[in-house]
Amino acid sequence: MAAKYNIRVQYAAWVAVVTSGVVLALASLHIWRAIDDQEQAVRWVAQHQAKSFARTVAPHVARNDINTLVRVAGQSVTDEEVLFLRVLNAKGEVLYRPPYNQSPSGLVMVSEPVMSGGNNVGQVEFGMGRGRVARRLWNSLLMDMGLGAVLLGIFVAASALISKPVQDSLQGLFHYVHAMSKGQRHDEYLDSDLAEVDNVARELKALMDRVEEARRGLERAQVELKASEKEMDEYTYVISHDLKEPLRGMEAFSKFLADGYRDKLDEEGQRHIDIIRKSVLRMQRLINDLLHFSRLSQQSQPMQPIGMNTVILHVRVRLQHALDAKLVDLRVEKLPTVVCDETGMTEVFHNLISNAIKYNDKPHPLIEVGCAEKLNPETQRHEYEFFVRDNGIGIREEYFDKIFQIFQRLHRDEEGTGIGLTIVRRVVEAHGGRIWLQSEEGKGTIFYFTLPKREFSQTGTVLDAMSASMKGTHSLATTV
Repeated sequence: MAAKYNIRVQYAAWVAVVTSGVVLALASLHIWRAIDDQEQAVRWVAQHQAKSFARTVAPHVARNDINTLVRVAGQSVTDEEVLFLRVLNAKGEVLYRPPYNQSPSGLVMVSEPVMSGGNNVGQVEFGMGRGRVARRLWNSLLMDMGLGAVLLGIFVAASALISKPVQDSLQGLFHYVHAMSKGQRHDEYLDSDLAEVDNVARELKALMDRVEEARRGLERAQVELKASEKEMDEYTYVISHDLKEPLRGMEAFSKFLADGYRDKLDEEGQRHIDIIRKSVLRMQRLINDLLHFSRLSQQSQPMQPIGMNTVILHVRVRLQHALDAKLVDLRVEKLPTVVCDETGMTEVFHNLISNAIKYNDKPHPLIEVGCAEKLNPETQRHEYEFFVRDNGIGIREEYFDKIFQIFQRLHRDEEGTGIGLTIVRRVVEAHGGRIWLQSEEGKGTIFYFTLPKREFSQTGTVLDAMSASMKGTHSLATTV
């Protein structure tokens, strides 16, 4: 995450950048113009010196007096910036060229005719270096940079003064929001130096008022919901009690008829008696499952660290007879310790494993239970992904969603009521997880469900977490 700075620092930084850019642009323009001016000045000096030198050496060039020309030329040129000098006669022959001559490239070159008695007797070529230009440009640059530094300091200081009201207003807004988040200053309005900040504060106060009103409405709704739940529980209990009483009578009399009068009834009558008994028993199971489903939320326990292998061990004990009856090979990997409701998780594994046992037609039934830690693609948080895999009869894809609906059954077995997977989904979603399945008809089914990975410190005590962790560290691979 990028570093955050207060508004004064940001104002000063932006002003410094803008001012530096402006100073650099102006300094570049100034230096460019200074280079042109200095170039012209050097050319003028060279031209002036060349004319003066031509007048001095004109008599000697006219007489072709080389010795005197050399002596006079050596005495006449005293400017150290003259780096190239050459004296030519009228035929273009070089009469004088000092040994210090440099290459004319890069020099300011000028030439002047040598006149004697109105006649052109030769030519003087001068080349001057740019050292004088460089020194003047360096001085100009230093002056520009000094002026730029002064301007930068002035503008940065001014930005600090300008940003102070903004910073004070934002700081006041921060304290105002902080106080409102704690339930204070609900009846106060913020009065700052900026109208925009005051508008934000007013909108925030209006929002907090709406939130407070919504909170009170939610509290009223929760009270009404709890009252409705209590009434529904009482209603469900009364209905189930009233339904169970005639069912018990029907079951008792149908059993009396089946035991005492079966031999007096023909085959059709015996079949009718059996249908009555089976229907009564199924109705009792439906009522019991409906009661269990309606009270599922009330039976939940507080979230605490639970070893999942221990949960599977309890489920195995409850399903031991069914496992032995079908010779099921139940294989369980080492499962993690998860912060969850132990009662709810027992319901989940019991229903998934019992279904895997019930709907398996293979000579060697196999059920596998495992888990992997993964990253939720939506929340980007870690979660546990459990699976229960079997090699049973499988489920057609068109029924993948239907099987989680209450009282929906794909097979007309005598035991099932179609509420088990509904309970599984409710428990998993109550934990903040998801459930889905993969299946191929005739080859088996895999049920997947997720549970969020929560820190042990969020619930219980350290001792509870350590105890639960120890309970979940032993794999059931050797015992299940």
